[in-house]
Amino acid sequence: MFGNAVRVGTIKGVEIKVHPTFGLIVLWVIYQWGYVADAGLRGIVFGSFVVTAVFACVLAHEMGHALAAQRYGLSVHDVTLLPIGGVARIEHGPLTPRTETIIALAGPLVNVIIAGMLAPIVIAVAVVTSISEALGYLIYAEQLSVIGFVLYIWIANIVLALFNLIPAFPMDGGRVLRAQLSARWGRLVATQYAVIVGQVFALGVAALGLLTGNFMLLLVTLFIVVYAQIEARNVNVEARLRDLPAGVYALWDSGGVPPSSTLAWALRGGPRDLVVTDGGKVVGMLWRKDLLRHLHGAHHDLAVRDIMDRQFHVVDASDSVYDVQVWMAETARSAVPVVEDGQYRGIITGDRLLHVYQTIGDNEWLRYRTFGRSLIQRFRSATRQI
Repeated sequence: MFGNAVRVGTIKGVEIKVHPTFGLIVLWVIYQWGYVADAGLRGIVFGSFVVTAVFACVLAHEMGHALAAQRYGLSVHDVTLLPIGGVARIEHGPLTPRTETIIALAGPLVNVIIAGMLAPIVIAVAVVTSISEALGYLIYAEQLSVIGFVLYIWIANIVLALFNLIPAFPMDGGRVLRAQLSARWGRLVATQYAVIVGQVFALGVAALGLLTGNFMLLLVTLFIVVYAQIEARNVNVEARLRDLPAGVYALWDSGGVPPSSTLAWALRGGPRDLVVTDGGKVVGMLWRKDLLRHLHGAHHDLAVRDIMDRQFHVVDASDSVYDVQVWMAETARSAVPVVEDGQYRGIITGDRLLHVYQTIGDNEWLRYRTFGRSLIQRFRSATRQI
């Protein structure tokens, strides 16, 4: 979804990226502070500082999620800043409702802390100035002053915290809702309910955007709809993978290679990861990189047993494809042998997993398209009857 994002740095091992559409913010700053506020270049400079500070708070919000996820052993791919906020891409993993709730609330908590740190300044403004002047600062925080700048950041953090706590997926409040529902109905059903709530909320945001002429709200609506559907698809695919036994999708690959064979003989089917078997039992792994390295070194006469990896891991044929995927991701292994009652039954490779994942994913997208077309047909039928 964010493949075009540009990497701008790293924080705590997490890549920070900016999406190309972020450039829309520049145009908005020029329009809002230069034209609407009629402040010219001075207003544009002030607006640039404000937007930079606000998105620093957005980044802090997303890093709150990221650091909380890392604390529970989840890897964080990156944090991407968008014109309407930010997204922390956290690996999918088995989360308890409590863990998912903590990770979801970590972001808004950061904004609450920032707002709390700025609160003494806001209180001081209210005490030192008259009530009418203080209210003016609070309502028109974008006025070109240091106090206006501070109040804008204070209000922005309050809005970020409250908006994200709305129980509509994919906002943080929606994730909390999903976590609580999953304790009773499971993650798949809980995600479906949370997505429905999010879509209803998105319709309300879209209606408000059309009524007020605020097109930024329409962008928020688009983000909610698209990202919620992507999350629902990922959870559906995960559920499907959990139902697939590894033994069904393992490749026999000629039953592996014997440890006594030469490297040149092992290469007869092309360079790939191979399972080393003896009497139908797995005794090692011959990794593609090791095979090619020794062949390039003209060690064709070496036996497989000389370079095979004896520290191997096997999965049972009854294990789910999802468990195999998780293990391969955690260990950075490109293949794993599958056994049944101690006997070799095949190998699952990264390419095989990708094929299974794409097949299931394509079926999920087909299901969404079919569902969408049925909704359109029902809508057209209803409009014809009116």
